[in-house]
Amino acid sequence: MPVKYPEGPDSYGEIRPGKLKPGEGINAFPVEREEYIDLTGPFGKGQETTTFLMFQFPRWGFERWKIEEWVEVTPAFQQYYQLTIQQKQQIEQQIKSGLASATQAVSDLELVSHDFRKYREFMDLFTMMDKGSKLIKEGKKDQGTELKNRGEQTLKSIFIDQVDIHTGEGVALRSIASRWPTIIADFMQLKDGDIDFKKIASGYKISEAEGVILATKNKLFVEWRDRLFRLTVEERYSTLVALVQARKRSVDEYKNMLRPLMARYKMLNEGLSDKKAMHLMRKFPFWRPESQAMSSDFVKVWAWKPVAFAEKYKATRQNPLDEIHLALAGFAEEEIELLKKTKEEGGLGKDTVKALPVEPSIDSVFRTIAKEVESEYKVKLTAIDWQAARQMMIDRFETSAKAASSFETWVWSPYFVFLEIPIMRTVLRFPSGTEMENIFCDDIRAAAQTQNIILGHYLELVARDKQLDNYISQMLGEAGAKGETIDQLIKELEWKTEEEKKETTEKNKTAEIQKKIGQAKGQAKAVRVGVGKTLEAFGIKSAFLRGEGPYELAFRDRVSKYFMPEVAEAYNAVINYLKAAYQVPGSRFL
Repeated sequence: MPVKYPEGPDSYGEIRPGKLKPGEGINAFPVEREEYIDLTGPFGKGQETTTFLMFQFPRWGFERWKIEEWVEVTPAFQQYYQLTIQQKQQIEQQIKSGLASATQAVSDLELVSHDFRKYREFMDLFTMMDKGSKLIKEGKKDQGTELKNRGEQTLKSIFIDQVDIHTGEGVALRSIASRWPTIIADFMQLKDGDIDFKKIASGYKISEAEGVILATKNKLFVEWRDRLFRLTVEERYSTLVALVQARKRSVDEYKNMLRPLMARYKMLNEGLSDKKAMHLMRKFPFWRPESQAMSSDFVKVWAWKPVAFAEKYKATRQNPLDEIHLALAGFAEEEIELLKKTKEEGGLGKDTVKALPVEPSIDSVFRTIAKEVESEYKVKLTAIDWQAARQMMIDRFETSAKAASSFETWVWSPYFVFLEIPIMRTVLRFPSGTEMENIFCDDIRAAAQTQNIILGHYLELVARDKQLDNYISQMLGEAGAKGETIDQLIKELEWKTEEEKKETTEKNKTAEIQKKIGQAKGQAKAVRVGVGKTLEAFGIKSAFLRGEGPYELAFRDRVSKYFMPEVAEAYNAVINYLKAAYQVPGSRFL
């Protein structure tokens, strides 16, 4: 559900809680630009009219987006019910089956990965020994001998624990250690050439009986290591590498197959699952799901385009889409560091961005809207998401600047006409076979808005996409309850040292300092606004002293006289389009 945006400024210039201050931004919905429309016609007329209106918006220069939707169909409307609600139930079954297959694929991957890790350790031992031998040949005897002995000792431990132990009681080294307590330690010191029991006995100062056993065991070890174990490990490791890649690919494929199903399931939003929709349907006495063949669907459309006005106090930027530093765009220090990360890490890979008509675009109004969007959609929005919202607006301006669009070109301006069009379509089929369709809009509204408010709309679109991505990722086990990645969840659970805890405390102190700096700026602004109020008490107009930002200050003189006629023109175009389609007396679409 869309968030509530701050409105204002007050038409009388008063600064009120919750209202935008003069110059801080404009989000003004005039009451004379709100209208309830209720139109009834033959089946298909309403859908045809509203669809054509969506195609018409780009021709008027508007960018239009769907921000809210749901559908509800009674079981008595059997044909349509099967195409919507029943289809959603079928998708649900497909998702359950797909999740079961994906879970099984993950289990298979874990089993193969376990064997892969084990044989990878064996391969590392042989690689270590080969590396040691190579270093010895290159004259680096000490370093090479250390590496070779490390691998050799581990292989001998494996031989004793997993191979020699099965030779039988009284024969295995572990079972005869009670007779010769040092026999295992002596075996670990043997070289590959130690195969003569007499030389072993004299060299290691042990009995010839123990020397015979050690010579025999050493021959068996060398043969096992070079002719049996190494060949088996290499062959098995090669097979496991292929199996792991195949299992990973199958898991990814299962997930990719489920993504469109989950997206389609989520988009088929039933009206009865929404409290607001349920309340709306209670207004319909003819809504009788047990007997009446009826369907209702709702969509809320947002549309906006920039409009240009002659500036009295200032001019908009003269260099469209020039590059500016992230700080000039309004990003804080930590946000800049995040955006400077490489594209592979999710950042921009640079510290500059293309400019919008008014900078800084990331201002206090936008940040307030961002908090509301986060709270409403239950997603975590970072500077990367804020920049994504900016980029959507930049792309539209850039397309216009290149004259690459066949639609109306956007003017380089921070002021916009905004339209909010809620469309409820109801289809009724009577037992006689008669069908009728009704559309009503409660209410169509139009507003004058500034760039920071429109950026909030773009951010809300980004949040909706992120919410859907999080939903899919959570269902597939790729994210946490708040959309965190698995790596982020692991990092949060990691044990922290006292130094790391201290670093976190220092960051909090820095945030407190920045907060105090912001409070100091606010106090300076309050003094300036107070002076402006004092001058106005003596009849001296001082909009420039009471201004809080870079936008238009004079609401009564400028916004009402220059901005609102543009709003009225766009609003009337939509109203006349809908009424003319139904041939309402007195309406005419030009």
